[in-house]
Amino acid sequence: MLDEPRFRADEPPPAIVNRAGEWLAEQLLDGFKYLRSKREVVRRGSGRTEGIGLQTSSWSRQGQGTWVEPRVWVTDAKVSSWQRSHGISGSLARGGYIFNSMVVNLGLPLSVELFGPIREQDPRPPLSLTQFLEALQNDLLPNVRTLREGPAVAATNLPDRWLLFPEPLFWWATAYGDKSSALRFLSRYFGTKTAVRAKFDEGRRLAREGAGAPIPMKNHIVNFGWSAASSGALDDDDEF
Repeated sequence: MLDEPRFRADEPPPAIVNRAGEWLAEQLLDGFKYLRSKREVVRRGSGRTEGIGLQTSSWSRQGQGTWVEPRVWVTDAKVSSWQRSHGISGSLARGGYIFNSMVVNLGLPLSVELFGPIREQDPRPPLSLTQFLEALQNDLLPNVRTLREGPAVAATNLPDRWLLFPEPLFWWATAYGDKSSALRFLSRYFGTKTAVRAKFDEGRRLAREGAGAPIPMKNHIVNFGWSAASSGALDDDDEF
């Protein structure tokens, strides 16, 4: 592993983030490349894009500190095409996402400190760039590779904490004609969430009654239930 780059006080945050992103891509190999225009480390192939977004914190200031709030996401062209052709609704009903989350939702600190004083002062400091690389190599990317193996493998082997948002995984399995895995994702997600399940079932009921799509931002689970039923992805008698 190459030494972590050393950033200077006279470097503006965008330059620091770019150098950090290029260093990460060099360490990860496996076809990952850094896109300066988007501040993303990405890997593309066979209609699939895997990305590590390096969103610059609004607190970043030249000479004071530079932080990024990373996101991990995966998109699939076949899923995107299926979504467009089925008129589904909701915040995760476009773009072909299989997975999309800030890493803080996966049990990591919110931010990575590239330059600044917080790591020396905070009892619960942000990650260093090297620590973030280690988290990618040992935790995050192994689960991304699980997603490469298809819905059936992911429905069984993906950790519970990666089932944050059930929609992308469900649409992925549905687009690939794997209804069993689609139902497995729902079963795992809703298994202990009785109140949330009720919202999903409300959406299914609205679809059966011929109601139009709910207001997208009103409740994403209601939208998800409506979309699952109205698109034909779920039949009335499907159980999970």
